[in-house]
Amino acid sequence: MGISRRSLIGGGASTAALALIGPAGRAEAMLGRIFDWLNSRPVESPLPGESILDFSARVLPEITPTGKFYVQSIGWTPAGGTRVDWKIYVGGSVNSPFELISSDLTALPQREAWAAITCIGNPVGGGQIGNALWRGAPLRALLERASPRESALRSPAWRAVFRAADGYHDSIPLEAALDERTLLCHRMNGAPLPPDHGAPLRLLTPGVYGLKNVKWIRSTEVAAGGHAGYWQGRGWSDAARVETLSRFEAPRRRVTVGAPSAWLVGSAFAGDRGISRVEVAYGLGPKRHPWAPALVKKPLGSLAWTPWAFRMEFPEDGFYPATVRAVDGAGQLQTEKISDPKPGGATGLMELNLYATGLPTM
Repeated sequence: MGISRRSLIGGGASTAALALIGPAGRAEAMLGRIFDWLNSRPVESPLPGESILDFSARVLPEITPTGKFYVQSIGWTPAGGTRVDWKIYVGGSVNSPFELISSDLTALPQREAWAAITCIGNPVGGGQIGNALWRGAPLRALLERASPRESALRSPAWRAVFRAADGYHDSIPLEAALDERTLLCHRMNGAPLPPDHGAPLRLLTPGVYGLKNVKWIRSTEVAAGGHAGYWQGRGWSDAARVETLSRFEAPRRRVTVGAPSAWLVGSAFAGDRGISRVEVAYGLGPKRHPWAPALVKKPLGSLAWTPWAFRMEFPEDGFYPATVRAVDGAGQLQTEKISDPKPGGATGLMELNLYATGLPTM
């Protein structure tokens, strides 16, 4: 999707300046690669007595700090986003439309969910992804109070349409809106939702890219047929189903190793499908090591990313390219087919280049 001036906040001043590039061809992929270069990491090793899975959780914190969680918007944060009198309208094809203020939502039954959100504009291995603890009221409670008409409940074509204070708008199937896991969130990582992340209310919808998780929500309406959201009108996917992804987190991209082995640490994510397995292959030609399973740590929740770790061996000096892939919870192998982020999210496998040098000769 188009990169706004806020896209890569927290990624460094150089990256933020480059984010001025607007919607165009492969600009998103270029920015993602620059983001990863600026945030490259060396090989890291377990501490004495530290378990490998504890090591992987230390190298890749399972909770993305709010200040480092990526930010994407169409260009600005609405003023007054923390006001307790923020009004939300619930209507459309319902029997009992109503309006409430955001503070009323805290009186409703609350749910918490560990969930990762990733940007549809990410290239393979791109850095616009974060894992956080979200808290809010199930959207279902508001829709049940509004009482959608029978015609809406009988047809899979009906949608819940969301409009935001910054002019953004998008929709999700009514079935997804009635899913208990779909939340109107007002807290993030145990604190009030910050303005940049949609305060006072943002949507959390399982299994879809970030563009569907509307921020600064002003209204929710039940509507017939399709709704061309802000980004769909610019050629991006409406379904926006998260493609299975796997990433090297440490080391990243290109490193030199002076030891006979090294631990690779990373993450895998498949939206609401979960991850059942992560595999790594490395080396060249006849000496290439075939796909082998990584150690996988249980994720914090069913919608969170999955940390993994893999021990890589270097029998001699040389170049050792490595590739990672994941299998989702339904048993579907991550595709090797390379596709650009637009329209429905990038696909392909992330690679890592390691150079072993100075190893003792046998």
